[in-house]
Amino acid sequence: MVEFNIDKVAGKNEKILVTAALPYANGELHLGHIRSTYVPADIYTRFLRSLGYDAIYVCAADAHGTPILFGAEQAGKSPEDYVKYWHDEHERVLSELGVKFDIFYTTHSPENIALSQEFFTTLKEAGYIYKKETEHFYCPNCKRFLPDRFVRGTCPYCGAEDQYSDSCEQCGRTYDQKDVKDPRCAICGTVPILKKSEHYFFQLTKFKDFLADYLKNNENLQEEVKNYVLNWLDDLKDWDITRDMTWGVPIPGEKNKVLYVWFDAPIGYLSSLKKLKPDTWKEYKTMIHFIGKDIVYHHYLFWPAMLSKAWHVLPTAIPVRGFLKLEGKKFSKSRKWYISIEDGIKYFGADHLRFYITLTTPYSTEDGNFSLKEFQERINNELVGNLGNFIYRTLSFIKTKFDGVVPKGEPDKGLWDEVKKLTSDVISLMKEIKLKRALEKILAISALGNQYFQKKKPWELVKSEKEEDKIKLNDVLYNSAGLVRTLGILMEPFCPFASAELKRQIAFEGSYASAGEPLQKGAKLGQIKPLFKTFDNEEIEKIRKKVLTN
Repeated sequence: MVEFNIDKVAGKNEKILVTAALPYANGELHLGHIRSTYVPADIYTRFLRSLGYDAIYVCAADAHGTPILFGAEQAGKSPEDYVKYWHDEHERVLSELGVKFDIFYTTHSPENIALSQEFFTTLKEAGYIYKKETEHFYCPNCKRFLPDRFVRGTCPYCGAEDQYSDSCEQCGRTYDQKDVKDPRCAICGTVPILKKSEHYFFQLTKFKDFLADYLKNNENLQEEVKNYVLNWLDDLKDWDITRDMTWGVPIPGEKNKVLYVWFDAPIGYLSSLKKLKPDTWKEYKTMIHFIGKDIVYHHYLFWPAMLSKAWHVLPTAIPVRGFLKLEGKKFSKSRKWYISIEDGIKYFGADHLRFYITLTTPYSTEDGNFSLKEFQERINNELVGNLGNFIYRTLSFIKTKFDGVVPKGEPDKGLWDEVKKLTSDVISLMKEIKLKRALEKILAISALGNQYFQKKKPWELVKSEKEEDKIKLNDVLYNSAGLVRTLGILMEPFCPFASAELKRQIAFEGSYASAGEPLQKGAKLGQIKPLFKTFDNEEIEKIRKKVLTN
């Protein structure tokens, strides 16, 4: 099976745009949000840069749509103030998690409004947008049209209750608002009536052949995703891209009508890029969108269709990962069954979270589970017991026995042949966005280091007065310190805070391209301390009681 590899789609001199799905600016983010998007996209961008690629990481607050308007009304704020608050909160907490955007912008920006209107006009003039009168839900009690999230009901496809009137969070399908079963006004609970209004429609049905060709012939898209998206093509419907409201991107020539949020939201990738790189933004031809499987329909169908006629550059790859459950149950803010990113950082630590999430997330749409018990075991045994243990035992030995100066030794050819092979495997897997498997290979390197250290027994060699043993000791510590350097470089995308701390402990230079090479001789160590912490049973139970209130 052919798989995505960055080398197939971009050279070192080409510009690469990496994006993460835009977070709705209407509430705090939880751990489920970081599994499929923000952390893997951050890891991948850091890796690309370390290997010498010209890559930037772009994201923005998804500022429009009924969730924002509804949330602002509930909070007694203007939509602008509401969006600004959550934009700043999301940027802050993601930064504390080590997610390093080149820009975290907003879709409520002059750039996005202008570019979205340009897309609309281009598609309309090309004959892909038409206008017709249709019926829409209207609340006689609130005296207003009720777009999207202002109506709740039962999904017409899977039967899930209490879903939005345009899409289902449970099965991921989108549908015409009138198809939702048992509708009710989300504001007052009144059963809405139908009222006529003129709306613009994007002729998605005209793109069936194009989309089939794009999906079948794009080797960079996940096979498992392509297979079920292809099954949706027979049921394509023209897409209502109008909402009867004032918050959003105004439709040119219309009053009190804005573009549907899923029309302007993905354009936010490009408008944010334009803000960041006003002179070169159109040169970014390689686009990699990290998303969760709940928005596959929008990114694999709507977005490529829009781009094909209004931009003429298509997404190169769209990595999709599944949902995250918490102790076997679906995340739910309403039932208070979730862990916010802020609480996750507070109780677990940013690097510990990034490590665990990555180690338990394959490159697939398979759902995962955040288990406190498994978290404890993986952190204690693998992050601390394997990786952290090797780094700390090596550096603390050099610090106490050699006054903090790495002794001059000779590279162990057998050891470094294995390290170079494993490092090459890490790089190959990272190029394919197989982050879990790459991290497992990094842990294999630290396990190799522990085995080497244990086999050579430097604690015995240091007691010997024999010259040959002193030479052996120098070699052991020199090679072990070299492995620490390798691990520090390879772990940087995954655990950036620990990697930065390690650079303070053992000054080293290098990137992924040179990660498999031995350390320069004579390096001087700084203050040595453990990079990671363990979690005992008592602490885990305290965390459980604090963050899981249901």
